[in-house]
Amino acid sequence: MAPEQELTSLQRRARVLERLDEGYKNLHTSLEGLDPVDAFLGSRWSVWEVLNHLDTEKFVAALEQIVAGDKDMLPPFNTRETKLKADIVHLDDNYRRFRKLVESLTEAKMSQQVTAPNPENSFPGLTLLELVERSSGHWTAHSRQIVETRKYVEAFNARERAVTFIALDPDRPSELGVLAVGLLKHADYVAGTPEALDAVRNSASGTELILNGKNTNEILSRLGRDARAGLWSVVCTIGSPSESHPEVLKAAEQHCDKVVIQQAGK
Repeated sequence: MAPEQELTSLQRRARVLERLDEGYKNLHTSLEGLDPVDAFLGSRWSVWEVLNHLDTEKFVAALEQIVAGDKDMLPPFNTRETKLKADIVHLDDNYRRFRKLVESLTEAKMSQQVTAPNPENSFPGLTLLELVERSSGHWTAHSRQIVETRKYVEAFNARERAVTFIALDPDRPSELGVLAVGLLKHADYVAGTPEALDAVRNSASGTELILNGKNTNEILSRLGRDARAGLWSVVCTIGSPSESHPEVLKAAEQHCDKVVIQQAGK
């Protein structure tokens, strides 16, 4: 494809429509076969949270009605399955509206300035065409996020509210496989001895909880409660937990609904 500066405004509009169509297709592909229960699992970005990130209109509209006196309170919550279906239908409608709007843009409208520069956020002033160009890739980006979240809902045994142990290689504790890196990256809490945490720190992004030999029951009890609330946790041990830290594994089995042991090399 020619560089952006060589394209006409009509060609750029066509590219926006292509991106919108691709994002719409990618979103629905990412949702294929989705179980409604799984859609609400994932502590940072569940599938349902991504869908709602893509649509903020309903909440504001409901508040406007309350302020105007047209209704007294927010509508009651439906079942998760009903709500998920309704949210997807609403996104479909919003996609069609957005696509129709882009398709109708004239060259004069596309060149209209619609945002002022914001130096504090390094955000430039944009024309209408530049703004929709940026927005057109939004669905594709979050479709990839949904695919990743669904993968780790399964990896964390989120339905069973599991706590995952990652057994590090005693000779090469920092050597991690793809799955172990993903678990560490997505976990809300990463517990372990100082040595274990040092070995995985470059891959972990969650809150560290240091096991010092005196707080084992306290920390594993907390992880069990948090797992039941939908948070994702890992416990790192150097070597098999049943051999190197049997007291930690015993506490996990006592306080957590399910314990999963994952080898770090996988």
